[in-house]
Amino acid sequence: MLKRTCRWLGGRIGYLLYTLALLVLLLWLLFPKETCRRLLVQYINNAYPLLSWQVQSMTLRIPEGLILKGIEGYEPGDTKKPLVGVDSLTLRPDIAGTVQTKHLQAVYRMVLAKGVIAGIVQMDGWGKGLHIDGSVQGLQLAECAILARQLEREVQGTVSATFAGRLSSLPEGIPEMEAKLSVTQGRLGLKRPILNHAVLPFSLAEVTLHGRGETVQLEQGKVDSELFTGQFSGEIKTFLDPAASQLDIRGTMQPRPAFFKGVDNASLLKVIRTQLKEGTVPFRVSGDVYNPGIHFEEFSLLFQSLKKESH
Repeated sequence: MLKRTCRWLGGRIGYLLYTLALLVLLLWLLFPKETCRRLLVQYINNAYPLLSWQVQSMTLRIPEGLILKGIEGYEPGDTKKPLVGVDSLTLRPDIAGTVQTKHLQAVYRMVLAKGVIAGIVQMDGWGKGLHIDGSVQGLQLAECAILARQLEREVQGTVSATFAGRLSSLPEGIPEMEAKLSVTQGRLGLKRPILNHAVLPFSLAEVTLHGRGETVQLEQGKVDSELFTGQFSGEIKTFLDPAASQLDIRGTMQPRPAFFKGVDNASLLKVIRTQLKEGTVPFRVSGDVYNPGIHFEEFSLLFQSLKKESH
């Protein structure tokens, strides 16, 4: 009896595995890639209508998973050079993680701007939302054409980050995000030069981000530059157009000798250094990301005098 039962179970399990294998093979062979590609392009265009999007190819491979290549966003009417370019995006089911957490999981890997964004997507439940965890390694800001185009200034640096977030599909749901971000060997163009400095070079900038809804809080911000060292915190009110997002950042900076390089008035410099408390200058950055303003609080009049003396 036991032998017959084992033979029956073995046959049923074997048939089940055969059926599953056949379904996977048929899905692989009959995958409607062109239809899915068009639907994806339509979805991205609806989600981010500021750009015109294209997806070059979509394939399903075993065991790699779903592979998208050539995800590109162009300014409407201009298809010469993409403002956003994702070389490839791979999405693969995470069977072990799904069994362990009892939530559907997938592993993703995105290659763009000479860097990699990779991590895990977990579904809370059907129609409830997604958890996204991951990291960024080696992403080059100079390769992100949309930044320089929208901000109309030079933007360089290598980005590294870890992040976790939640996207809700429910109307009352509020997206949430936490991240630790660092940029090394960076350069940021300044539309309004500070003491004749048209570019802000820095060896390291790092900050912790807490996002909820349209507000992103900045904490424990640090900057190390040949011009100064600084600390900052604040918040950003985000909009669909990133350049229109509103900044409200406050901090302090400790100028280095190179910061005053363009000023020849020794007596004026002496007055400023005398008034600096422990070599610290408070500042505030406000306005939209496209054209923010910087205010040096009680030192603003002194800095205006320095600006007139700079060359």
